[in-house]
Amino acid sequence: MGASARGEERGPIIDGHMHAYPSGVALPASLVNPVTGKPLAVKDGEAHFQACLSEMKRLNIVMGVVSGGDGDRLAVASHWRDTAPDRIIAGAALRGSADTPLPEIRVLRKAFEDGRLRVLGEVTAMYAGLTLSDPKYEPYLALAEEFDVPVSLHTGIGPPGISYDPCCRDFRVSFGNPMLIEEALNRHPKLRVNLMHGGWPYLQDTIALMMVYPQVYTDLAGIDWLLPRPAFHAYLGALMQAGLGKRVMFGSDHMYWPEAIGMAVEAVDSATFLTPSETRDIFYGNAVRFLKLEQGGHKIL
Repeated sequence: MGASARGEERGPIIDGHMHAYPSGVALPASLVNPVTGKPLAVKDGEAHFQACLSEMKRLNIVMGVVSGGDGDRLAVASHWRDTAPDRIIAGAALRGSADTPLPEIRVLRKAFEDGRLRVLGEVTAMYAGLTLSDPKYEPYLALAEEFDVPVSLHTGIGPPGISYDPCCRDFRVSFGNPMLIEEALNRHPKLRVNLMHGGWPYLQDTIALMMVYPQVYTDLAGIDWLLPRPAFHAYLGALMQAGLGKRVMFGSDHMYWPEAIGMAVEAVDSATFLTPSETRDIFYGNAVRFLKLEQGGHKIL
């Protein structure tokens, strides 16, 4: 079965890993798509949002989880949600470095109470030289557990040269190993965690952690369009062969490039070893379960 035929029958999609930028802020004109080499086609945060929304409609992405990637992160994600409330779930991006401090607990508590924020993440602890098990995140994990809010954690690696950038001097690849969150999971047994980027390249550690902790899911964001296709399919295939197909979710992590959303969708569509049922789980059903959308008053397709 070809990728186009599979695409016709896959149904709706939930993108669990999207990013927003301040509407009036210009995006770096020098950026090029790292796969296609094409220059950035959107000029500012608002154009980026509109292009992403257009892609979501084109691809039948009925829901997206978005966190702010710059500026006032909570406000940026909230703008997307306020503009497209039936299609966007806003998340609270956290880092905890000197230049990107953690938000006040009282602010997050109010946002969770009001339902304005429904995900704690993306948590980019490794960019601050930390892991989710660090005591700095304890109040935030306790809050997420209290409100039954899922946590989405950046795992794996980062861009080339990131630890030399002034933003992220404490970044270390070793902090991206999903196994390092085990203490946090034991302190918060009711916490649902999404290992973003599939835990790549820590395949065996990701599988081991998910085997022991059934509340841990993973998304394919970033690796589905940035990795060479055979490498991505091999990694996805290993997760499926390990019996984790009910906890693997779609995500794009398109960053600055709206066209990467479609590239990510096509990468999953072209995995011919997936059955139609498995594809639907990855694109939709698993995220419905992880995000508990069926309990939130949303119409589930």
